[in-house]
Amino acid sequence: MPPPRSRPGKPALRSLAPRGRPLSADIMAMEFGWWVRDPEEGKYQVLAEFHGGEVVWTRKQGHHQPWEPLEPITSELWDRLIDEAAKRVPRRLMSPKQFDELKQIRATAEDANTPKPLKRGAYLKRARDLPPPGNP
Repeated sequence: MPPPRSRPGKPALRSLAPRGRPLSADIMAMEFGWWVRDPEEGKYQVLAEFHGGEVVWTRKQGHHQPWEPLEPITSELWDRLIDEAAKRVPRRLMSPKQFDELKQIRATAEDANTPKPLKRGAYLKRARDLPPPGNP
């Protein structure tokens, strides 16, 4: 039997299974893919692989081009990934537990890249600490 086809540079999932044993569900990666049109970079394909508590982002532009890491990961890409995952939950292609884990990964990734917002009412406390206008 010929080996299963896979994207260039990516091993086939069957090759990750131990010899003589079928591929089990606990090592399956979940893939989400879509196309993006960018006025500067043109049209390219985005692939987000969700596996083992992390998301690996890759992109490909052109049929014979290799997959390369996608940088930077924008909030629009995360929004699209969450939307695509939300479509799979009612169809039972993704469990609610996996969906919650994906949302947690997004929150963690965005916390690392963006400054933390002010706590609720923090701006009011700061305004009270300022001297009233007109008084030096």
